[in-house]
Amino acid sequence: MVAIAAAAIAAVGVLTAPVQGRAATVSSEPLQVYLTPTPQGDVIRFVQKLADEKGSGLKLKVIESSQGLDANQLVFKGDVDANLYQHQPYFSSWLAAHPDAKGEVVPVATLLVNIFGLYSSKFKSAQDIPEGASILVPNEQTNLPRALFILQKEGLIELDYPKSDGSSQAVAIDEKNIVSNPKKLKFVPTDTTLRAKSLPDVQASFINGDIALTNGINPDSALSLEDAENNPYANILAVRKELVDDPRVNLLVEYLTGPEVAKFIEDSYSGFIVPAQERLTPTP
Repeated sequence: MVAIAAAAIAAVGVLTAPVQGRAATVSSEPLQVYLTPTPQGDVIRFVQKLADEKGSGLKLKVIESSQGLDANQLVFKGDVDANLYQHQPYFSSWLAAHPDAKGEVVPVATLLVNIFGLYSSKFKSAQDIPEGASILVPNEQTNLPRALFILQKEGLIELDYPKSDGSSQAVAIDEKNIVSNPKKLKFVPTDTTLRAKSLPDVQASFINGDIALTNGINPDSALSLEDAENNPYANILAVRKELVDDPRVNLLVEYLTGPEVAKFIEDSYSGFIVPAQERLTPTP
């Protein structure tokens, strides 16, 4: 079993110690969900409040962490029942690196999109970015295409693929796919959190919606944002295979894809984070 260090986890509700042993497998027990604090933690706490008000009996043990634990391994090994922290391209990349987990960790719903954007404290528009400028971009392949497609949308570069559509070609886009870079822009691969913290000191930076939110950045200040509609980077709820038809999971998915949660997301995050709700049918 994966040991979860107490220092790395802040638990909500009745869970006040590290998870030990097998997670819940019977419907009478609370469902253990690993997630990142904002916005997923906010949403799940809202769901618990909603479930209590409706008397549905759904009980959640929420495990929050921002320490970079492998949440899919926690689900795969049975230390938690579900996770809510990653988008589909990241999950697909993780499965490719962990083929033994294919079919064992299963996405059952999409919830929201953290809108990815280009920000600058020095320029008012993307077109103002000068020749030879350095731009902080994601240092992980699962988010790098989002940055490059935004630059293409703004006419700053041209790629050999037209748009971010979630296809295997689109999520594999990197600098080798740039066919035109007239301003000779330089791209600096940088960690997610540092891209926000470095904003005052750099010419421009790509920042995830949730990270921008927690760093006090105004979404209206973005030079450019990715499209929210048909965005392939919706965060997913993933569960252990044997819990796909569990009544607790079905009820959680019902809440997560419902109108109350959609309104909560729309009202809470200033456009940084938008609903992208869908119940998924697991493939064999």
